[in-house]
Amino acid sequence: MKKNIIKLAVMALMLIGGGNSASAQLNLGNILGGITGNSNTSDLVSGLTSIFSSNKQATADNIVGTWSYDSPAIVFESEDFLTKTGAALAANKLETSIQNTLAKYGITKDKFSITFKEDGTFTETIRGKSYSGKWAVEDSKLQLTYQLKTMEITTQKEGDQLMFVTDASKLLNLIQTLGAKTATRSSLSTITALAKNIKGMKVGLTLVKE
Repeated sequence: MKKNIIKLAVMALMLIGGGNSASAQLNLGNILGGITGNSNTSDLVSGLTSIFSSNKQATADNIVGTWSYDSPAIVFESEDFLTKTGAALAANKLETSIQNTLAKYGITKDKFSITFKEDGTFTETIRGKSYSGKWAVEDSKLQLTYQLKTMEITTQKEGDQLMFVTDASKLLNLIQTLGAKTATRSSLSTITALAKNIKGMKVGLTLVKE
């Protein structure tokens, strides 16, 4: 059903692309609302994408435990309907590119995990190698300190899922910090190219609690 909605959304965008943004939003909303039986545009878009919420950022209390890699993460910050719809249409291709890139550097199921301890230390395992450091949550950002290097990570926590996300242009820094030392900028060029015209999008990885 979702694939059909996306295909029809593409057709609708092509048909109304020449109109002003207000009428485009109205017309596309009516078309999609009629397809799904839901006239609430924001509800439909939320069903197609993950929307960032400051209320869902991880805290020092709920992050403690062991988390293992599950899948790529794509989170949209923008509340503009057309921006989110366009981003949703690109999400499948982006997800595949991110998945392939992460796998190339050892961030896969059963090969990447991180344990946050109550004493403020963490242990990370990637491709059988272990790293350790200190963690803290400051101003709603997760801070990971490896020896002398500290990185701030934007998080989203929903149930037993924890997402580490960043701007697409900073994904290289994120995965290098997490242990993929051999990752290069050129290896992320497809992701960067796909993401550069989508405002308010963050990408990264989704972990699940063991």
